[in-house]
Amino acid sequence: MFFLGSALALICGLANSAAAALEKREMMQVGVGERGLALLAILVRRPFWLLAMALSLLAWTAEAGSLGLVPVPVVTSLRSLGRGGLVVIGHRWLGERFALIELAGVILLGIGGVVVASTVIGTGAAEAPLSSLTELLLAAGLALPAAALARSRSGILKGAAVGVLFVATGVFTKEIADRVVRHGMPGLYHVLLTPGPWLMVVMSVWSLSLVQHAFARANAASVSAASTTVSANGLIVAGVVLYHQPLAHGSDLVVLTVGIVLSGIGAVALAGREIYTLTRA
Repeated sequence: MFFLGSALALICGLANSAAAALEKREMMQVGVGERGLALLAILVRRPFWLLAMALSLLAWTAEAGSLGLVPVPVVTSLRSLGRGGLVVIGHRWLGERFALIELAGVILLGIGGVVVASTVIGTGAAEAPLSSLTELLLAAGLALPAAALARSRSGILKGAAVGVLFVATGVFTKEIADRVVRHGMPGLYHVLLTPGPWLMVVMSVWSLSLVQHAFARANAASVSAASTTVSANGLIVAGVVLYHQPLAHGSDLVVLTVGIVLSGIGAVALAGREIYTLTRA
């Protein structure tokens, strides 16, 4: 089961990277004249964008399967491996240009995410379900910082907002996966009676709209690095807070700190350069 869950997590990362490249391509064609649902109404008529959505659906299905079989840190670390490929795709297919500091930021974010995940790789997979009140509080608590970040003109910070929303959708996805693992397909009926799946749909549509505008303002790999790093670290925190998975200690705590610092430096390298460019414009 561990190898199957790991393979599904890797498929999730590759499918997400391919979807991001296609979404970026379509945003280059459409531009940013529309916002929110009006923009999505335009994009939904474009075949390549629909292909991107199909790949995103494949990625979500693979993520749900992996979250039910292996620990959250394993999923987040393997899911992050597609970033390097997205840099190559962005350069060769989308005509994106990366400064050395941006490349360094993407690499540091990736290394930091894997290092952080490695410190808690032994935690459990399926957990007891959350209460409906906890799901509602989680959605509200994450919606506020996501809304604040989404107001920025920076594509990287908008990507970070998407990452915050992905923390919520990731938790709700895990809730679905855990119930199926524990109770089989009848578990889906019980999970539909909770607010989690419906909150997940709302936050997914919101994040979908945000990420289109983020791709219009920054390189696809940079946006993906920002959103994936925020969601990966956020899901690990959620594992500790919501599912009572053990905290790192001893040498693992040192490694965890190093991973967080590397991710922080990478985030500053990405966001700092873009914010500087925006202020100079």
